[in-house]
Amino acid sequence: MGVTQNDKTIVLNTASGASAEVYLYGATVTSWKSGGKERLFVSSTSALDGSKPIRGGIPVVFPIFGPPPSSPPEYAALSQHGFARTQTWTLDKIVMDRPEGVSIRLAAPPPPSSFQHKYTLAYVITLTEHQLSTDIHITNTGSEDFIFQTLLHNYLAVPDSTKIKIKGIAEGTTYKDKVLGGKLDKWDGSTLTIDREVDRVYQKVPSQEIEVDDGAGSGFKVRFRGFEDCTIWNPTETTGSKIADMEDKGWEKYVCIEPGYVREFKTLPAGEEFIGAQVITVA
Repeated sequence: MGVTQNDKTIVLNTASGASAEVYLYGATVTSWKSGGKERLFVSSTSALDGSKPIRGGIPVVFPIFGPPPSSPPEYAALSQHGFARTQTWTLDKIVMDRPEGVSIRLAAPPPPSSFQHKYTLAYVITLTEHQLSTDIHITNTGSEDFIFQTLLHNYLAVPDSTKIKIKGIAEGTTYKDKVLGGKLDKWDGSTLTIDREVDRVYQKVPSQEIEVDDGAGSGFKVRFRGFEDCTIWNPTETTGSKIADMEDKGWEKYVCIEPGYVREFKTLPAGEEFIGAQVITVA
């Protein structure tokens, strides 16, 4: 069997030796091994007991991204990045269990009582030899429009973040620079490197694919559909040293490439479904 579960985690395994570990708390993927290497970063000082969000892996961000907005009131009352990453999910079903690939579907519980919106939230995780696919499914089961933001906060493991090269952002792509207070600018089409703190939301990325050269002969391709934006984040020592659950020099070991729908709120009419899908391939 390629799927094993205990009271806290689900582990996926393929015949090729690839594996993935998912915590039911937050539906957070905390490990992805391919080609004998760990491909995700999780801070060694992160809580894994459900007391706070997991620092690393692939946290699920929903129904807001970043600090809460000033309105509507039920959104303004939420904590950073919403509540999906601190809910305890359940295994809905095993979608596929074959030697070459394993896929599961997780279901989120209802929202907090203060968030009176009707929807279902599901998460499909698929593992093959060189790829990890994670898809968010949001269905509006109410009678009115439902607004939300959502994002997959991938912490991709790299040997040295100062040596990576990030490509795939077309010239002219608008981005919000959160380090500069949310200033909007146009990308010049060059290769992005982490030579300073980077926290940018690239909007409506035309290629819908970001490539990371890890500077050591490997890397990643992150391809996404449904999601239109991509946040790229590395706090460097400037901010990383102030993050309470970040291990010492942890910022040197990852880059966050985060497909999402976050430049504004997505409006989902009654009865309709939104699917945000990503495929991460070891390059």
